[in-house]
Amino acid sequence: MPVAVYTRVSTEEQRERQSIATQREFGERYCQLHSLTAYRVYADDGVSGTVPLDLRAEGSEILKDARLGKFDQLLVYRLDRLGRETRLILNAVAELEKCGVRVRSMTEEFDTATATGRLMLTMLSGFAAHEHAVIRERSLAGTNRVAQAGAWLGGIVPFGYRKVGEKAAARLVVSEEPIPGLDLSEADVVRMIYRMAAVERKSCHAIAARLSELQIPCAYQRDDRPVLRGKRKQRTSGLWRPGRVRNLIVSETYKGLHRYGKRSHTKGRETILRPVASIVTEDVWNKAQATLRANFLFCARSAKNQYLLRGLIICSLCGRTFIGVAANRPNGKREFYYRCNLAHSPSLYAATGRCPAKAVRGDHLEAQVWADVAAFLRNPGPVLEQLRARLESDVKGSDQIRKQLARLEGLLAQKATERSRVVGLYRRGRLTDADLDAQMEEIGKEQAALEAQIAELDGRIAGADSVAANIGSAQTLLEKLRKRLDGPISWELKHRLVEILVAGIRVDTVETCGVKQAEITVTYRFSQPDQPMPLVLQQSYSTSVIRIPMQPKTIGDHIRKRRLGLKMLQREVAERIGVDKTSVFTWERNASNPQVRYMPAIIEFLGYNPLPDADTLAEQSVRQRTSLGLSRKESAERLGVDPSTLAQWEKGRKELTGAVLGRVEAFLKDREVSRARRAG
Repeated sequence: MPVAVYTRVSTEEQRERQSIATQREFGERYCQLHSLTAYRVYADDGVSGTVPLDLRAEGSEILKDARLGKFDQLLVYRLDRLGRETRLILNAVAELEKCGVRVRSMTEEFDTATATGRLMLTMLSGFAAHEHAVIRERSLAGTNRVAQAGAWLGGIVPFGYRKVGEKAAARLVVSEEPIPGLDLSEADVVRMIYRMAAVERKSCHAIAARLSELQIPCAYQRDDRPVLRGKRKQRTSGLWRPGRVRNLIVSETYKGLHRYGKRSHTKGRETILRPVASIVTEDVWNKAQATLRANFLFCARSAKNQYLLRGLIICSLCGRTFIGVAANRPNGKREFYYRCNLAHSPSLYAATGRCPAKAVRGDHLEAQVWADVAAFLRNPGPVLEQLRARLESDVKGSDQIRKQLARLEGLLAQKATERSRVVGLYRRGRLTDADLDAQMEEIGKEQAALEAQIAELDGRIAGADSVAANIGSAQTLLEKLRKRLDGPISWELKHRLVEILVAGIRVDTVETCGVKQAEITVTYRFSQPDQPMPLVLQQSYSTSVIRIPMQPKTIGDHIRKRRLGLKMLQREVAERIGVDKTSVFTWERNASNPQVRYMPAIIEFLGYNPLPDADTLAEQSVRQRTSLGLSRKESAERLGVDPSTLAQWEKGRKELTGAVLGRVEAFLKDREVSRARRAG
């Protein structure tokens, strides 16, 4: 029966060296030597060995013909032509054997019909996978070495640059050559984009529209322009899009830092940071990033309502921003709240669950923040004194701060070592992909936290070193902004002043007696937003409108505190006590007191007796008959006295003696009364 020959090479370079032809010629000579008839030679040119056989163009044809019984043996130059992973090789052999096709290597001796042959098959598969891993590691190491030396190793050359040299000598240089048909070079266009973003504070949409209006091409392919090596050659519309402008602005390459390997899908691969020729200064680049952040937070978009603090409020539970949400009440009143995005948007909380953060009344918070801003501007004296006191306090503790800063910098330096150790464990097979991801994510979070602490301490030290200069700068800023309040105050003016003076707002959700409340911390900034070490001052507020009686004084207070702690509605409490919800509402508002007959049910609901302790015998009698839900008349009948006599005694106007006094003492010692006293 005929046999089939399978050949494969994995790269274009091997194809150019005629490796596929070498395998084909070897297979033909092998068939002639062993008197075998070749049904067909299957060749996969430029196909990686990590691709399963059934997903290769010729590999799928092999399986199709094998199922039709067109050959009974498949010859390969070496077993690694079937695959470069043990699993793929063994799966391919097993699939072919199901079809009655035996795999045979022309350069390696093994017979899968015997136990020894199957062992050799497994060993050779392992050797193929090991060889692939070793080649890959060496190639990666060599690539990283060349990249660290500054070579451009391929890919689309960034706009504003061009490539000179080849292979290891290839470098990126600034493209100052004029664009055909224009007096501008690509580098000039990049500088124009950064100027419009950093200085003119224009949005990406406005910049893209301006560039398209000037007919500045995105690539050289348009209008039969000459194509430079490394430039994009196809699928370019020739129009500037806001997304392309944004990607260009955030690229660190233009300030002189290129990150090689940031788009790699290889687990644990180190990103190489290397210098390149810069087109814009780092200061201009940072200002452009600040414009992007400001436009993201404060641009109007398609919002139907105006929210003064949109984008400034951060949830302490999940780290998401709060968004404005308007609500129409049944009475026709329109209110709005700031709500955590993870609690509001199903597209976000569907996978992780809703954030339990408390929503904040927007009108209350905006009024408080604007009142602070207006007070700072109209009367800056008090806030400047607070800032001076804080800075002077930092001066006294600056030595301790510097020690703490040195300790944090040491911990930050250790994170790079930790990351290298984790990658080393992964390469040795000690960690799985999931473990690697978890460890790298944890190290990243720790590093971010340390960097934030270091930045805060740096700011405190910088502020402490120049108290007078910082206070003077803050005073100048407030006086400059104060002039804007002389004219009409529009919403846009309020928005701009808040953007300048409010650095951020944090909402902490805490639970008190079963009630979630929002504790708000507003950080005010008394320096320009782009100043590296801003002078800030924090203010805390609570916007809760729910009254929680922490120290209950009335029975209504006790009922309210217990109900809130159990997260019950007034209607549910009313059902347990045996009244309507209006009665519970008036009790909690202290508009009325519960009738005596409801006291046993109230005590059962509370789990304790809320009545105050009694000292005299008359006070004890009143407390206990009230606890039992007995009226004065019912209590007098039980004691065998006239109700008016009992009233006089309870008010201290008359003394009981003889048999009546004995019955009162027995009444107090009654088992039900004793139970009520123990509950109290």
